[in-house]
Amino acid sequence: MLELPSVTLVCADTLNHGLAVRALALCRERVRFGRALFLADRAPTPLPPGVEWRPIAPLDSRDAYSSLMIKGLSAHVETTHALVVQWDGYVVNPDAWTDEFLAYDYIGAPWFWAPEGARVGNGGFSLRSRKLLDALADPAVVVDGNEDVTICRTHRRHLEERHAIRFAPEALAARFSFEAAYPIGRPFGFHGLFNFARVESDATIAALAPAVSDAIAGSPQMHSLMRNCVALGHTQAAIAIANRIVAAVPDHEEALRVRADAGRALARGPAAGRNEPCPCGSGKRFKACHGALAPAPKAAKDAETLTREGIEAHRSGRIDDAKRRYEAALAVAPDHPYAGHFLAVIAMQRRDYAVAIPALERTVRERPDEPDFHNNLGLAYAGVDRFDDAIAAHRRSIALRPENASAWNNLGLALVEQCRHAEAVDAYRRALAIDPAFPKGRWNLAMARLMLGDRGGWSDYEARLDIDELGHPPDIPGVARWRGGEASGRTILLDAEQGYGDMLQFIRYAKALAARGARVIVRARDPIADLIRTAPGVADVVSIDATPPADGWLPLMSLPGVLGIDPHGEAPDPPYLRADAARVEAMRAKLATRRAKLKVGLSWAGNPVQQNNRRRSIPLALLAPLLERDDIAWYSLQRVDGEDEMASVPAARSLVLADERNEFMGKAALMEALDLVVSVCTSNAHLAGALARPTWIALAYAPDWRWGTTGSSTRWYPTARLFRQGAPGDWTSVVREIGVALDRELDAR
Repeated sequence: MLELPSVTLVCADTLNHGLAVRALALCRERVRFGRALFLADRAPTPLPPGVEWRPIAPLDSRDAYSSLMIKGLSAHVETTHALVVQWDGYVVNPDAWTDEFLAYDYIGAPWFWAPEGARVGNGGFSLRSRKLLDALADPAVVVDGNEDVTICRTHRRHLEERHAIRFAPEALAARFSFEAAYPIGRPFGFHGLFNFARVESDATIAALAPAVSDAIAGSPQMHSLMRNCVALGHTQAAIAIANRIVAAVPDHEEALRVRADAGRALARGPAAGRNEPCPCGSGKRFKACHGALAPAPKAAKDAETLTREGIEAHRSGRIDDAKRRYEAALAVAPDHPYAGHFLAVIAMQRRDYAVAIPALERTVRERPDEPDFHNNLGLAYAGVDRFDDAIAAHRRSIALRPENASAWNNLGLALVEQCRHAEAVDAYRRALAIDPAFPKGRWNLAMARLMLGDRGGWSDYEARLDIDELGHPPDIPGVARWRGGEASGRTILLDAEQGYGDMLQFIRYAKALAARGARVIVRARDPIADLIRTAPGVADVVSIDATPPADGWLPLMSLPGVLGIDPHGEAPDPPYLRADAARVEAMRAKLATRRAKLKVGLSWAGNPVQQNNRRRSIPLALLAPLLERDDIAWYSLQRVDGEDEMASVPAARSLVLADERNEFMGKAALMEALDLVVSVCTSNAHLAGALARPTWIALAYAPDWRWGTTGSSTRWYPTARLFRQGAPGDWTSVVREIGVALDRELDAR
């Protein structure tokens, strides 16, 4: 029995006496409270032992209930805290109690659609301190709608600032109670009639349904409970609820349909398995008797069949096949919502957003209760940088099906694009609470945590090794993974992974590993191998396929976590990479033939196959004001893949295409000969920073985690200056700011 002597259990209800008494009794089954109070207009018969009745005036409106909770509850509570419950919420997991709950003045189930800082929370099952009840007597606290909204949103700031009221953090609130969101773990309690399907048995709900009032029977919450019972296979409950709804609303089409469908399912009983005795009594197995009856003549496929086949093809990656089947389904049934929706999803996947978004919006209007429709619409909105709309769509999807880990993950991705990383961390954690084996969700969590400077993000960053699309290095036969133990006298093999930029940035830590007494060998791709050999601490560089003798191996990007590196960077001894001296001299001589006050290398775009390349790259045409200046000699640092764009921008004629730009040691020599490097977030920025060259880095509004969200400098590269977008997609102001900085650079020469 859980002992809570400092907590008074309280329920106020003058409409549903029997259900309210039931909630009080369920709360007290395994919890002993200091007191238990039922505030009602009349004494219930019978009154459960241990429950005190306190007479109150009838609560004939929402405002009357809210006024009692805000202005009148303090008169009834003498303990330090009160657990407020309504008839449709009660304790379900006493073992989930922690005294940490008592450290706060208000705690209730989170509202995930509310703005940041106002999401805790629901009042139908909530813990409130005596301090809060006294603070609510403040005349400045005026009842405004629902009592929980009045406390937690309308007057939250006032209560926090004037009365030092502490609202529980969302993560703790989710452990305390659940309402609109799928429960994470086993919370202490819950609220919401629609959640009965998650906490009660089929038989219990079926027995309870006839007892509800007509008002409850006709409510949206009762309808949601019916749908949830159908989804969870609570057939008896679904029938009982449908019967009660029809008794209150005789022409309720959905309830009539559910009653008929569920009734037929019960009448049929469980289906015979293929190897079970045939129900006909022949003694034969079902598959050898009625289960072997000749099929009916093949008929033309209907829209449902075509759509189902399309979805199967879609899931298996046969996109063209799926598209044909969706189109065939629409030819049979032009308004088929699922065929139309998933055909639009294909358009979205092919980045044809002009086609995808209107079609997705239409199917959402037609099927507003389909959570996946909202989720996919959110992805499409994010694809065109409509992040407010994307966040709203993902939240609607979650409200409809809180247990969808993908929707939580997509919500986190959209929040990151608005630099709302703390909220994104919460979304990713909720995704992982639903599906702990979700490597993309954990990897996204890692990057959000690292952006916030949380060293704990390095452990989550290991999830990248479980994501096939990232091309993680395979285990090396016969060589154990090194996880940070003794290194002295051992040979440690560092393995290249991900992009060249990651290799250039993190090879700096070979020096720290060597300082522990290790002999460090690096596996690297040929284009970058010669440059990696110049890094301090690197004893040898081998090809990416080589398996030299070693005592342990480690993916390079796992090294910062093993070493406990600050995610916001720790300044190296610059430079930590060096170009070949002879090639540098040759390049300086080559560049000397072009007269200009300033020689600048330019990298305006990243690898086009990178998922976020569109947002990190600057359209070359926007750089025309800089390229047209005759006091600057511009040199392209792009590889061959940038030449097509140059042909369409007249001002790009000023860009010199040095052959050396296409391999890293040559590019390093070119950078050493330049006065300045201007780059977006690509390997060129990391190379220039590693060489300690003056480097200006143009960053998208929501940059990669390593750059943080504010400031013009970075500890990763002391010679770098950061130019940040002020709003998503706003490269014009960045180019203008770089132009002003170039003027100052020229004036200083």
